[in-house]
Amino acid sequence: MPLAPGTPVGEYEVVRQLGAGAMGEVYEAVHPMIGKRVAIKVMRTPASEALVEARRLLEEARVVNAIHHPAIIDIFGANVMPDGRPFLVMELLEGQSLQDYLKANYPLTIANVISLLDGLLEPLSAAHKAGVIHRDLKPTNVFVLSSGEGRRVKLLDFGIAQSADRERLTSPEVTVGSLGFMGPEQLHGKASAQSDLYAVGCVAWLLLTGQPVFPYKAMGELARNHMLTVPPPVRTLRRDTPAALEAWIAKLLQKDAARRPPNAFEALLSLRLIAEELGESTVVQLELDDDEVTIALPPIRRTPESETRHVPRVEPGPSATIDEDEDDPENTIRIIPGRPKR
Repeated sequence: MPLAPGTPVGEYEVVRQLGAGAMGEVYEAVHPMIGKRVAIKVMRTPASEALVEARRLLEEARVVNAIHHPAIIDIFGANVMPDGRPFLVMELLEGQSLQDYLKANYPLTIANVISLLDGLLEPLSAAHKAGVIHRDLKPTNVFVLSSGEGRRVKLLDFGIAQSADRERLTSPEVTVGSLGFMGPEQLHGKASAQSDLYAVGCVAWLLLTGQPVFPYKAMGELARNHMLTVPPPVRTLRRDTPAALEAWIAKLLQKDAARRPPNAFEALLSLRLIAEELGESTVVQLELDDDEVTIALPPIRRTPESETRHVPRVEPGPSATIDEDEDDPENTIRIIPGRPKR
């Protein structure tokens, strides 16, 4: 049951609910003495009944503070409510998710798409430098700020992030993440920095076309397409996409992770070179580490209507079975070697 306004959570009092997910709810809260406004993520289940999820919540705070980047949501504290439910205290953001932003503003200009991708890759570069793989990049985990002193994007939700010094909380047989943005190797439980870049490629495709890379009717079909189907060029749906940007996205969507850039920093440098080559009609100030970079973006145009395309259906080979999790089809898929489904 959602927390009512005025409910105490640690030092804060609930103002209103901001959102809810499978694992918990997020609330706006305020410190009654000093008026500081925060967001609080509260688990639905007591830690004693969901130990792994509770540990993930604590690890999220540790990972975020280890990276310590201004474009990653800040987490101030963690504690447990009297009923045993863990919670995180985070900075309160003003704006909307990238998913809602796209719905409200589609079609986006090429300049806007490049700016958003740059804003996503900058904090992801810091994460990769710190040895952290996000593993769940998707539009709902990217936040577009309504104001931010030059910054436009915040990267959220490191709850299933993977790092060398973080205890693995998921069996190697089960891959967690969001299937619409998962590369082939992540489907097999072998996530890497290049897996995050595959997800960025899926996000870029969505921002340009308004459609997912692989439209689907069943989760198994989507998984097979990520593993085996090469998407057509972006310009079959968005004809004003610059050739260099189309090639950049195609590289991120390579099936073989080794053929993608090694990390987000390299992908970001390539994107900024593309932006510089596209023209000087719009100038946007961007930052990388402590050095300020100015890039030039091209003139903007309205997007022509998307063309219909067909993604061929492909069958998996005899060496694997795709088992769908009916309780959580968006987040979990299991690949079981050696047991083909009849």
